Amino acid sequence: MNTRRLIKPLNLTLACLGLIIIADTVKADKYQSLESIRFQAEEYIMKFNYKTPYLPEFKVNYLDSRLKLASCNSPLLIEFSNLQKTYGSTSLNIDCHDSPKWRIRLPIKVDIFDDVIVAQRPFSRSQKINRDMLGFEKRNISLLNEGFFTQVNDLKHTESKRNLRRGSVLTQNNTRPSEMVKLGQSVTLILDYKGISIRTSGKALQSARIGQLVKVKNSKSQKIVEGVVFGEGLVKINL
Repeated sequence: MNTRRLIKPLNLTLACLGLIIIADTVKADKYQSLESIRFQAEEYIMKFNYKTPYLPEFKVNYLDSRLKLASCNSPLLIEFSNLQKTYGSTSLNIDCHDSPKWRIRLPIKVDIFDDVIVAQRPFSRSQKINRDMLGFEKRNISLLNEGFFTQVNDLKHTESKRNLRRGSVLTQNNTRPSEMVKLGQSVTLILDYKGISIRTSGKALQSARIGQLVKVKNSKSQKIVEGVVFGEGLVKINL
């Protein structure tokens, strides 16, 4: 897929860019080509492993022509200023390890695209989510501040927390685990003891979602026990 790289010149001063972080005083006959710095920065972004099927789109600020840096005889060391923020509005640290050493910080904006899970049709509040209700759409994940899902299995045993329109991106904020056990429901109690699985029936004394603790009344002994919900109507008993 051909993806156009967006490069927009910005009329910014050195002060606005905050470019120089470290720079030794230097007297040099030759200076580092600013175009080469920008080219290597673009190359770094294009080769960065974003683990998505699409190439990134980005805007790199033009470097102020008044910036004078000694020519670097070795390849520039380029990395994100913050490896926890590799897309959206971010910046690159660009270092020369020659003598004299220098470093600049280059602000950039990176847009990353991925196929994320969306609602194929409108969802109502508390509606259980099934595989046939889900679809994939290419979205700019740099703009998805509430997160997103890319694996259908991550939405197994979930429901919508509120009404959702068709095309809505599913997130952890608008979905939640479904109730696997309902108050008053007959459930199966499972106890694994020394490699032996013992099953019996019980009645749920409260509703609970998968992974939650629930109190159940054993139908045979009439005792109240507590276990963890791990499936539809299934409760694993704690010893």
